Formats: sequence, C-alpha cells, structure tokens
Amino acid sequence: MAIDIQDKKRFLTWLITHEFFTRREVSWILNYLVLHETILKQVHFVESAQSTPRGISIKSSSVSDQSITLFLGERQYQDSDQIFHEIRFNWQKPLYLECIFPESWNNELYLAVLEDNPYHKWNDSMDPTVVERVDRFFHQMEIENELQGLYQQIDESLEKADQLQFHDLTKKVKELLRQKEEAT
Repeated sequence: MAIDIQDKKRFLTWLITHEFFTRREVSWILNYLVLHETILKQVHFVESAQSTPRGISIKSSSVSDQSITLFLGERQYQDSDQIFHEIRFNWQKPLYLECIFPESWNNELYLAVLEDNPYHKWNDSMDPTVVERVDRFFHQMEIENELQGLYQQIDESLEKADQLQFHDLTKKVKELLRQKEEAT
C-alpha cells in the first residue's frame, strides 16, 4: 500500500516543528525530504531501520543523544554530511526511515505513514510472555462466547420445558466454567 506524499509531508513537518534533535542537521535533512517529492516517494516509515538494506534512524533529543544513524547493510554512519549525500545521490533507491520520539504510538500523523518493515516483521520478535497473554485472552474470549451461546440455549430449553436438554446444557456450562477458572 502506497502512503500518500501529502501525509508524509504533514508528518515530517509536524516532527520538525514539535520535536527537538541534539543536532540541527537532522531538521535540515528532514526539511530536504519534505521539499523533494521524488525522494519522499522512496521513503518508507518503519520500525527497526537497522534491519533494512538502507535505513535511517532519527531520535528526538528526549529519547537519545544520538539523533541520526544511517544503516547501509551491516555498516552504521552518524556523520550528517555523509547521510545527506547518501540520500541525495541514491534518491531512486528505497529509504527506510525510523522516527523515535515520545508517545509515537499516540500520534495520528505518524501512524498514518507507518508501514510494516519488510525486513523485520514485528510479530517475529514478540516477547513470549506477551504471546502467552494474548493466547490466554483469546482462549478466555472463546469460552465466554461459548457460554453466551449455551445460556441462550438453556433459556430456550426452559421455555420448552425440555429437562433433558437443560441438564445436558448445564453440564456443558459447568465444564466451560471449570476451564475458564483453570485458564485464569
């Protein structure tokens, strides 16, 4: 999915005006991107720029003293002139830009331009305890949905005065409640 150039410009303009960087050259580089649409078309906003073949990580001063790093394969560069020239001379190549600043996940402009990093899938590096908690949550939701369906069937069996169905359904409810208790 291609991100609209205007959305990229809005975000970068917001970033330049609302975040501070330990080196002023970072703002200059970001302004350069805003002013050059042909280059900006090749920019992809991602997380984990270090895992891409050609990535830049930009960090606001409230996050880190190292405000800009260029990743070319296994090599890293912090020299802003070198980074600028890499952007300018290789404008036709994809550039993966990582922007790290406080409350980034609450910023609508940032979320509008954020793409999945094709070189580093976020779900490949999830903490196992988080995966376990998510799995447990979905299992509990599944039990809850089953219980709701059984409660409706129990109500129907009571309306029909079907004792046999009522007893079968209550056994199932008791078993699900036991499973739910064990899952917590």
